[in-house]
Amino acid sequence: MPPFKIFFITAALLLAGFTPAQADFGNWFVANQRLSTTLDSADKKISYRFTCQEDMNLSAAAIYCSEAKNPPAYRVSLQDDEKGLPSGTPLSSSSYVPLAQSWSTIPLESRPLMQGKVYHLVLEHDAYRGGEHSVGLIGKFNYASFLSTDFLNHLHPNDGSSDPNSNVLFWDGRQWKETNQEPVYAVYGDGSRFQGNPYDLPGTRPICGSGDPSQKSTQILQGESLHFHCGFAATSLVLRVRKQGNPKAPLNYLILKHNFHVHQTIPIYQAVALTPSQAPANFQWVTIGFGDKGKSNFSPECWFLVLQTDSGKASKNSAGCEDCYLLSDVSNSGGLANASNLTFDGGAHLSRAVLSTDGGDPYHWIDQFECDANVGAIGPACPPATSAEPQPLPTPAPLSDEGILQP
Repeated sequence: MPPFKIFFITAALLLAGFTPAQADFGNWFVANQRLSTTLDSADKKISYRFTCQEDMNLSAAAIYCSEAKNPPAYRVSLQDDEKGLPSGTPLSSSSYVPLAQSWSTIPLESRPLMQGKVYHLVLEHDAYRGGEHSVGLIGKFNYASFLSTDFLNHLHPNDGSSDPNSNVLFWDGRQWKETNQEPVYAVYGDGSRFQGNPYDLPGTRPICGSGDPSQKSTQILQGESLHFHCGFAATSLVLRVRKQGNPKAPLNYLILKHNFHVHQTIPIYQAVALTPSQAPANFQWVTIGFGDKGKSNFSPECWFLVLQTDSGKASKNSAGCEDCYLLSDVSNSGGLANASNLTFDGGAHLSRAVLSTDGGDPYHWIDQFECDANVGAIGPACPPATSAEPQPLPTPAPLSDEGILQP
């Protein structure tokens, strides 16, 4: 087995990027737990602030309600940004009654959204619902709570591009305050234009043995299917992992090529990722060099980067295993239109979380299309795309003895 190098790096350093000669490919979007903001007073509001990724004509917004108790109506409005705060003037708005533990998609009057411009989705109690007197109560017995997650990524989830303005703001009746939480939302435009954060369900993925290291057929393997966009000469693998309990065997990484025609994986390479003493007790990004192999050349197609161990066994505890390892992930719980296109790499046929519950049988891998594990690769940047101008075809010269057709 070749030697390997391990580097621990913070999420902030990872998200800051690398030198211009390097690139990264993978899902760096992180969430550890669900949070929610309760609107149980007409004085309270929340705002999901975001930077628009592309020009679009607004048609709808989607919001996740985490809890609802005899809820009143709430108004969802799109507002311009003024010095980081909502302008207070709706560009488009609509009213709805939220349903607990679910997404709601609220149609909005069409308004143009501009690429690179900052906007706010504001939620507040709608006391009048288009009438002249108040309808419905709001208070400790009549309220709804709206979802956010705990780690502010400042990234667009679908492509990892920067959004330094993303945040959740809370109005306490006197002023707006940034909460430094991740907005969970989606906005839709005409045609197939949409953006947002669909990851309403942070999670962990157990990696463990079968209880008997000699029996590998029921081991649980976890990882991510990555569809590189160019020939990618990766120099290292990046994981966000931790140990659970006291694993005795190392955590190994496997590189598998995927034959999508028959949904078969083909082993290419395997090595140690972490020994038990090297594994962190809390989730941490770990960069693993490819050792004397130097690099791994990935063609622009589907590859599985997965993790395996002989240690531990499955369990009914919250982690799902004991004396094992955990890989972090983010996923969508369902009910959101085009959720898989809003997740990392934008589509079910591209990148997604994968797992095996039978020791990595090459034909039995399970795809989880609205879920992404925190796995990536680092290597030289892809060459810039070039589009050569096609040369015009020459007009054939007439033959000297070419016959002339007569009518």
